[in-house]
Amino acid sequence: LPSAMCRQSDTIGASPSPGVPARRMIRPKSLSKIDETRAASSKALTAGLEAVGTPAESPDLTRRSGGLQSLTNDSSSWAPGQRSGVISGVAIFTPTTLMYILVWYVTGALTNSTSKQALQQFPKGQAPWMSLTLMQHLCATLAGTVALRVLRFRRYKPLPPAAETWGFYRMVLVYSIGFCLTNGAFGAVNASFVDTIKAGEPLATMLLTVLFLSEGPTVTLPIFLSLFPIVGGVSISSMSEASFSWMGFTMALGSNFCFSARSICAKMLKTELGRSMDNASLFLHVNAYGVALLLPAVLFSEGSLLLNVLLAGGKTARLFVLNGFLYYVNNQMNFLVLEKVDAVTHGLINCGRRVANIGFAIVWFGIPVTLYNGLGISLAIVGAFLYMKAKQLSGRPASAPPSRAASRSALIDTLSGKTA
Repeated sequence: LPSAMCRQSDTIGASPSPGVPARRMIRPKSLSKIDETRAASSKALTAGLEAVGTPAESPDLTRRSGGLQSLTNDSSSWAPGQRSGVISGVAIFTPTTLMYILVWYVTGALTNSTSKQALQQFPKGQAPWMSLTLMQHLCATLAGTVALRVLRFRRYKPLPPAAETWGFYRMVLVYSIGFCLTNGAFGAVNASFVDTIKAGEPLATMLLTVLFLSEGPTVTLPIFLSLFPIVGGVSISSMSEASFSWMGFTMALGSNFCFSARSICAKMLKTELGRSMDNASLFLHVNAYGVALLLPAVLFSEGSLLLNVLLAGGKTARLFVLNGFLYYVNNQMNFLVLEKVDAVTHGLINCGRRVANIGFAIVWFGIPVTLYNGLGISLAIVGAFLYMKAKQLSGRPASAPPSRAASRSALIDTLSGKTA
């Protein structure tokens, strides 16, 4: 090469190949020379980093982080008052979550069916629904104790002394009464009719929220309108139900108010319960206290019937024990699904579970379905679905372009795992 083309200032070094003398590549005149004595100022570096890390220029970053978090984190400590590991409005259905949903559906349908079968072993009007509820609480307490304290599937958390207040006992009371009324309804009318009435739980929730929660969510027009198909569906199904009885209808309706009151009682608790408990431990304590609450009432109203059934063995005893075990597993699957998705998505999935329960009961017990039955069931389920969608829409904040500072704060929260 000519010596003029080999000057260092105008050439770029190139790695020599084995056995070939080192050569120099010519720097194109379009490239400026690099001055290694000069460095970028701190202000320029900061501006460059901000430009790269600005969330407003990367709108999908939060969603991707949420998906990655949902796929990798184990949100095993969700409880009222705590943050779950799911970004609101973003549901990531992993294979594990789908398995939880499937088991939740199956155990829910089997729990209701075995409740009905267990109570059918007794003469009509003498179904021991309080004893069946006590059996459910006993099985949940025993199974929960073994799972947490013996097998150590999760860390056992004792009930804090600050939680033992009238508010907590009130929540246990309405919870236990709710299951008593549900089982009483199963003993009086068809299981599919009970589930149809229980689809009207949003109506009870709205009424109790307006009456007892001064700082409760606002009842928007879409939420109000979604209640009409629920009321219409339950009314049509009631008028056309062959097994209709006022006792069964009143019990199923009362259970709706009890379970809605349970949610309101949980929100009204002023203790550190939400931050110190997870679902598994809280469910264990609620059922243990439920046993203590139900035992005197069962002994007074039904005597030692449950003990006699268990000692006698046979089909009735097997149904009681199986029903109690399914009750425990079904509630655990409910909690596991809630840990993987946000609350609104969980409510929509629960609407599908209601459909599965009704369909399974119709097939399992051979319940004849008339045109009005099908119309009423469909309206009630569609209304429950529309109610959850209306809640989802009303809970979304007004869309406004976020400020640079707010976007950067959201990005930091997402990357550090603080996003709710």
